[in-house]
Amino acid sequence: MDTLKATDDVRVGGDLMRRSAVLSPLSLLLFATLTACGPGDVAVLAAPDAALPRQATAGELAMLSRAEDILERRCMARAGFHLPAAPEPARTGPQPPPMALVLADVPWAREHGYGSRVRTPEETARLRANDPVGDYVRALSPQRRAKALRAWQGGGVDTIEVTLPGGTTTGRSTRGCTSEARGELYGDFRVWFGADAVDRGATALAMSRAQADPAYTKALRRWSDCVAGRGLPHESPQGLRAALGDSAPASKEAEYAVTEAACAVDSGLAEVAVEVEERHLADVRERYRADVTNARRMRLAALPKAERIVRDEDPSRHNTQKRGTR
Repeated sequence: MDTLKATDDVRVGGDLMRRSAVLSPLSLLLFATLTACGPGDVAVLAAPDAALPRQATAGELAMLSRAEDILERRCMARAGFHLPAAPEPARTGPQPPPMALVLADVPWAREHGYGSRVRTPEETARLRANDPVGDYVRALSPQRRAKALRAWQGGGVDTIEVTLPGGTTTGRSTRGCTSEARGELYGDFRVWFGADAVDRGATALAMSRAQADPAYTKALRRWSDCVAGRGLPHESPQGLRAALGDSAPASKEAEYAVTEAACAVDSGLAEVAVEVEERHLADVRERYRADVTNARRMRLAALPKAERIVRDEDPSRHNTQKRGTR
């Protein structure tokens, strides 16, 4: 599943800033189109913690995301905006290995590159040509478009704020279809928003600390020397991926991904990354145990309802997906 982002308002020491926030595919399409008219996240390796509820799998998260999309569209329809379904991702396939800090699976990189994080120019062109949500919104008058934005985001009314582990504060209106959909799916939007925001923020903080860990930075220098020796001089895997961008020919994507992975293994960064990532994730999640536990429990508890929502919306597609997982 393509992982998509938009931005929320954030206050840091009283100053308004913008922060990245993970949104559903439909939310991202609406955000991009509505704001224009007026994308990775990558997988994170986490050691199992017997004291915490299990994490939802990639397939379960995809189910929840699709249910959120469906509920958002139903809510928008009640507000008078009959949005089409978001298109399928440009690229599907097996879930990538963990690569929050570094991609270290050379065979996977050779066959799949960076997975759904990168698209070929042809895939990008197909996505741009198949934009039913954007086409619908762009056809609205400016007044109707503004009304759609208020219906979607709540117009800043009745906003709740949450302080994230990194020290910033994020807020969102409890009204509007994005909030209503999540409240319907997870049971209580206020509780869900707080727990989910802190859970995601805890992971982000742990990754930031892992990247600053002396053991990681030492191995990173060896990795940087390695990729430079292969003709791709970059100081970090994130810098290497940024240079590639999110759209590239398949051969170039494979070159970058294989170089990153091979040098991760050869330099020892792969082994170090696992250790520092697990250690910092465990430390931060222990500090924010209550919110991490709530977020995981609410995701798992919402799965049966999400499955029913998806099945009722498109029975043939749901059955095909189920058969494909057996």
